[in-house]
Amino acid sequence: MNYKLIIFAMILTLLSSSVAYASNNSDGTDIDIKVIIPDRKEGVFASDKLVAGGSIEGARIVFENHGAQTTGVTANITVPDLLSVSVPTQEMSDRITQYGNTITANPGEIQSGDSVSVRIRVKPPDSIPMKTEASFHITATSDGSMTEYTHHITIIPPPSWITYGTIIISLLLLAIVILAVRRFGILEMYTTIDLVTIALLAALAGVVFRWFWQTFNDLLGPFGGLLFTIPVSALMVVALHLVRKPGTATLLFLVDQIVCMVVWGSNITVWVGWYLIEGAVVDAEVVLFRMNYADTRIACMIYGMSRGFISYWIFYFLFAPAAWKICYAEWYSWLQVGVAALGGIIGGSIGYDAARKMRSAVM
Repeated sequence: MNYKLIIFAMILTLLSSSVAYASNNSDGTDIDIKVIIPDRKEGVFASDKLVAGGSIEGARIVFENHGAQTTGVTANITVPDLLSVSVPTQEMSDRITQYGNTITANPGEIQSGDSVSVRIRVKPPDSIPMKTEASFHITATSDGSMTEYTHHITIIPPPSWITYGTIIISLLLLAIVILAVRRFGILEMYTTIDLVTIALLAALAGVVFRWFWQTFNDLLGPFGGLLFTIPVSALMVVALHLVRKPGTATLLFLVDQIVCMVVWGSNITVWVGWYLIEGAVVDAEVVLFRMNYADTRIACMIYGMSRGFISYWIFYFLFAPAAWKICYAEWYSWLQVGVAALGGIIGGSIGYDAARKMRSAVM
C-alpha cells in the first residue's frame, strides 16, 4: 500500500479551510464606529456570532476620531431585543445611562486620532428555533453632525441535535463494545501484562501529560496543543506495538477517559462515543494496513495524524458549540486541527523509535 499518497491526501484535507471577512459601513464623517462582539481574544473566537443558551458575553463599542480636530461625542446605542444587556463598571460609568436595551453614553471630547470605548455585557436567549440575525443601531452626535451605524450579528441555536445524537451514539457504541467483549471474549485475548501496559500508558496520558499540557499550554500560544498531541500519539503507538491485539487503541482511550473522569472530574457520560471514535479509527487503519501494529514508521505517522485530526475536529466543530456554547473562528479551528495532526505525525515517529527499543528490551 502506498502510504505516501495517503499522507499527501490527508495533508491536502488539512489545508482546505475558508475564511470569512466582514465589512462595516461608513458615511464619511470624522467619527468611526466599530462594534467588537464577543469581546474576547480577537481572531480566536468567531466575530459577530453568539450561541443561544450561552453565558454572558462582553461587547465593546469603539468611537474613533479620524478628523483633524478634537470633537465632543454623545451616543445612543440600541441593543437587539433578543439580547439581555447590562453595563459593567468602567471609567466613564457616571456618563452612561441605560433604559431597557437602549444605552446613552457621553464619551466627551475625543482628540484627533484617539478613540473611546464603551463596554457592555449581553446574554443570548436561552433558545431560538433557527439561526437569526440581529442588529445594533448606534447614533453618534459630534459638533452638530450625526453618524449612524448598524452592526449585524448572528445568533445561532446550539446544535442540540448533535447533543442528542451524541448521547444515542455514545450509548450505542458502549453497548456494542460491551456486547463484543462478552460475545467474542475480546478481553480474554489480552494477557495480564497487556492490560497492565494499557493501564500504565493510559495513566501517563491522562494524568502526567495532561497536567503538563494544562500547565504549560499558554507558553506556546496556538501551538500549545503539541504538548499533548505529541506524547499521546507516541503512547498510542507504543501500546499498539507492544500489545498487538485488535481494539488496542480503542481500549487505551477508553481507559484514558476513565482516568480523566476520576482524576480531573471530566464528564464522559455523554461524550464517551466520541472519545472512542479516535481509537476506533486507528484500530480500523491497523486492519486496513494488513494488521500493521505500528511496525513501520510511515504507518505510525498515519495513525498519529488520524488520531490528532479526528479528536480536535470533533472538539472544535462539535463539542465546543454544543457543550460550551462557544464558536471559535474557522481559521483558528482549522489551525488547531492542523497542529494536532502535525503533533500526531511527530508523536507517531517518536513512538515508533521508542516502541522498537522497548520491544527489543522485552524480547
